[in-house]
Amino acid sequence: MPDWLRRHMANRVAGTGRWIADNAAYRGTAEPIDAYGMEWTWGPGRQSIRGRLFGLQGDKEIGTYWHFQLAWHPAERRPVLYQFGGDGAVGIGPMGFEDGKLVVEQVFSRPDGSSVRTRHESVESVAVDDSRSFDWEDGRWVPRRHYLWRKTG
Repeated sequence: MPDWLRRHMANRVAGTGRWIADNAAYRGTAEPIDAYGMEWTWGPGRQSIRGRLFGLQGDKEIGTYWHFQLAWHPAERRPVLYQFGGDGAVGIGPMGFEDGKLVVEQVFSRPDGSSVRTRHESVESVAVDDSRSFDWEDGRWVPRRHYLWRKTG
């Protein structure tokens, strides 16, 4: 497992393992979420991390939307992020470190048989993760959302 991945996993779970991002830019009638949170813990033997994405209204959690598992895939010789959504969607894809950014490209398969390709780019420090998401459309990456995730505790 590369050192950058070990550092990333240790940073995610440090302290409370909780990261919060304000959702003001995207909040609306269809998405009344004040903020999103992620909470990370070590997997068995500290060889992987497990996480979840949840919504917040004020300080109250209102639901978990995704579960994550990030692990080094020994046969592929790269980290792989697995995601499981509350709607039955499953996302799988590799993580890399390019030009100072963590990059994850995944294919999400939905229960109806459709799929979508996504990309996340993050510049992570000890206390802040500057994250941008993209969807693959018409042969190019189209920007979607931008969040600043801040570590709490």
